[in-house]
Amino acid sequence: MTTQSVLVEVAAERTRQDAQWGGGECDDALPVTTFVQLIGDYAGWARVKAREGSAVEARQRLVQVAALAVAAVETLDRRGGGRADPAQPGEMSKASADSPAPGSAGLSWE
Repeated sequence: MTTQSVLVEVAAERTRQDAQWGGGECDDALPVTTFVQLIGDYAGWARVKAREGSAVEARQRLVQVAALAVAAVETLDRRGGGRADPAQPGEMSKASADSPAPGSAGLSWE
């Protein structure tokens, strides 16, 4: 699998989610904290499935996690609360690149 093929799967999952739940209009009615909670829940299910030895089900949940994260970012962008600076797609902003993620204990994401 390549990054591109995984991203195609994530996009297909977003399309499925939009068809099931109503798309951006429904997403925009939710607080971003709801997306964060859902992402955590689905990631937790992926962890359980991985521990049970079900790589297929763990992977399916992780694709759902990625699609939910995309939905959250799209919602933030529609609300005008998106990017902190105008970095090009695929590039991290200087501030983001220099700042570790919360709880990462200074791990480098490079």
